[in-house]
Amino acid sequence: MRRSTVRRRGAALLWLALCGWLLPGLTGCASAPVGAHAQPTATPAPATLPLPPLLGAYHLYVTDLVSGDLYALGAQTYAVARSTHGLGLSPDGHSLYVTDSIGDRLLIFHLSGGRLSDEHAVKVGAQPVHMVASPDGRYIFVTNFSGSSVSVVDTTTWRVARTIQTPAAPHSIVTSPDGRYAYVACYLGAAVAIIGIARQALVGTIPLPPLTRPYGLGISADGHYLYASDNFSGRLFTLDALARRALTSTQVGLAPALIARAPDGRRLYVANGKSHDLSIVDITSDPAAPSVIATVPLDGYPHGVSVTPDGRYVAVADTVSGHVEIVDALSHQVIATVTGMKYPNDTLSLAA
Repeated sequence: MRRSTVRRRGAALLWLALCGWLLPGLTGCASAPVGAHAQPTATPAPATLPLPPLLGAYHLYVTDLVSGDLYALGAQTYAVARSTHGLGLSPDGHSLYVTDSIGDRLLIFHLSGGRLSDEHAVKVGAQPVHMVASPDGRYIFVTNFSGSSVSVVDTTTWRVARTIQTPAAPHSIVTSPDGRYAYVACYLGAAVAIIGIARQALVGTIPLPPLTRPYGLGISADGHYLYASDNFSGRLFTLDALARRALTSTQVGLAPALIARAPDGRRLYVANGKSHDLSIVDITSDPAAPSVIATVPLDGYPHGVSVTPDGRYVAVADTVSGHVEIVDALSHQVIATVTGMKYPNDTLSLAA
């Protein structure tokens, strides 16, 4: 596919997805009352996509926004929904979280040897996208992009315990290292919402300049700084989480999307959709004013990104190209590409 064609398709599809036009148009799953839970369907699909040999020490999972499949590379492809979006992991590492954006559900699967077994499906808010768990694993906080809310799922009852209203279009979500807060990038609210995990309530916001479109979030290892990608201007904003204010901004690529932090806390990896690349950002030298130290050219429209637990490799979902590209964190080069997906949206890397 020509790069110009990929660019046009990428911009159009991402815009449609963000506006909530793409997903509803695909027709959703049967609805259920909020809080209802049932066994999700994890039907093996015929094609198992390969795991690159150099990733033999890891498990790599990928969601597909268009096919609804969940790919466990090198193990199995699971047909779990009409559209899968975000990925997350329980604190004990035993459960995999997946959002079903059309069915308005959070899917929770048990992990064993890299394979999935059926667990629970919980009806949440409108168009769920990303999630995090409380430190004890008791609650899962799910962002509802079209619902302008966060659903709090109780893992003892598998029901929604509370719905927290937020500024418009909540998307990415991260927790503070001390487990006290969840921070939410509100795409159409020009703000980062602050949720008290114990209170299960909105306790504040960090405002951003007008027209800012906060999309992805990262956080420093000490919890002092937040990093928010502005999908509109191509900037990475640095926020003081303690003072609850914006500090500086750093230019990254065009239409930056999701962010992953290296396990050692020294680097951020920012997937840039329109510039078709990955920004590698140093947050060690001056965490209040990060700097781009390398840019890795990619294919398609990069969106979801994850880092292997040892920090050695970075997996990037290139949405419209249908590829997942593996970047060497030392050489800053693409060293493997997995094809065969329709619209890979997010990735999650685990140790085998």
